[in-house]
Amino acid sequence: MGYHHGNLRSDLLARAAEVIAAEGIEALSLRGLARDLGVSHAAPSRHFDDKAALLRALGTDGSEKLANYVLSAADEAGDNPLKRYAAMGKAYIRFSLVFPAYYKAMTHPEVCAQSDAAFSASAERRRQIISDAARAAQAAGWLADEALEDVLMFSIGTVRGVSAMLADPMHHSQTASIETDLLIENIVRLIIDPDNPQRRLKPAPQKSDNQKRVSA
Repeated sequence: MGYHHGNLRSDLLARAAEVIAAEGIEALSLRGLARDLGVSHAAPSRHFDDKAALLRALGTDGSEKLANYVLSAADEAGDNPLKRYAAMGKAYIRFSLVFPAYYKAMTHPEVCAQSDAAFSASAERRRQIISDAARAAQAAGWLADEALEDVLMFSIGTVRGVSAMLADPMHHSQTASIETDLLIENIVRLIIDPDNPQRRLKPAPQKSDNQKRVSA
């Protein structure tokens, strides 16, 4: 049977992401995707040799979508490095809400385990985009004295954690009373406040009693 409803490869990836997000990776099969899309059982094999090949492509597709999403948000924020990095943090969380299937699929351990050179290259591109933006924000005064690796772990870890909590029904009672955009705004401001950029992650070293007497 021919496929006349669009790009089969793209539709297979989109449906696969939905299946993984809703039912788990174990529920995914090429035969099931063919049935869902109304094509012959053999049709998916024209694009993917097996489930592993589909997973590799899905991981790359989701990674590219996320990279482009955060970069677009940064560009919309303008040239200010502080505002750009804040915009990327907000976009990361929003991506997980707007495209939950792709986000859950691309961060699924088994999808990552099936990654290939294309997926790795896409992930590296995304890391480089975020790393460059963080470095520019540091040059503009945000956490300027901290190691780049530390600020990346701090900021990426926070937005990934928030994304996971917003997707987890166990935490809905904690977030249900807060408007989502306001929550995202507040969380990212704790990471980086463009109007009053944080200077350090670590607390300032405490002066000893002798130092206090000298300074006094």
